[in-house]
Amino acid sequence: MRAGMRGRSIRRMEEITEHFAETHGVLAVAAFGSNAERERFDDFSDLDFLVLVQPEAKTRVLEQAGRLEAIHPVDGMRIAYGDAVQLLFSDGVLCDFGVVTPDQLADFPHGEGQYLWKRADWAGIGLDASEPERPARDELTADALFHLYTGLLRALRGEEAAAFEEIQVAAAQRVFTLLQAESADAFSSLRRAERILDRDLLAAVMPGYGHSREAAGALLSHLSFAQDTPLYQAVFALLN
Repeated sequence: MRAGMRGRSIRRMEEITEHFAETHGVLAVAAFGSNAERERFDDFSDLDFLVLVQPEAKTRVLEQAGRLEAIHPVDGMRIAYGDAVQLLFSDGVLCDFGVVTPDQLADFPHGEGQYLWKRADWAGIGLDASEPERPARDELTADALFHLYTGLLRALRGEEAAAFEEIQVAAAQRVFTLLQAESADAFSSLRRAERILDRDLLAAVMPGYGHSREAAGALLSHLSFAQDTPLYQAVFALLN
């Protein structure tokens, strides 16, 4: 179904870049994620980019985001968090982009970027990665154990959906970060986890709705280095 999408998405990015290059108040268009690292861009990648604008142009550029339908029909679009735009073209090309000022870019964590276009009279700013600080091992361990304990309480109460979130999402993320170490994605250890961790391990700690107690036991086995701590023992007692 998505065969050939890689080439189509890259061509669409070129058209989008041309569109914003002709928009008054836009300073640059910069790609991030696999959109910047094209060697890992595939048929399932979205277009992750930022439109850097002058402060006085931000509201107008956001309000005019729907004009991208002139490039290709749009199936859906929404603006989230004030300046983040999600847009789906009718041919399946998905865009996830922000409209920000240079000062805003300097204030929030992001991966390494690459300019696709920049106004000739604008000096630009560095697009080196500004990743969030990685939590220490002890912090990740305690965080995982607290999520496990909370999730097991939810399960005992019969709140399986809430237990799933605490155990198979929140606790799993912390344990994945511990297991992947420096290879973990700085923003979410769930990203590309299959390339680093064994799939049987993933299946054991994320078995699905209604199986959060089994997931908790599997996750706890990967925290055995903390088995002498009271917090680990509290989780173990609740599980058994």
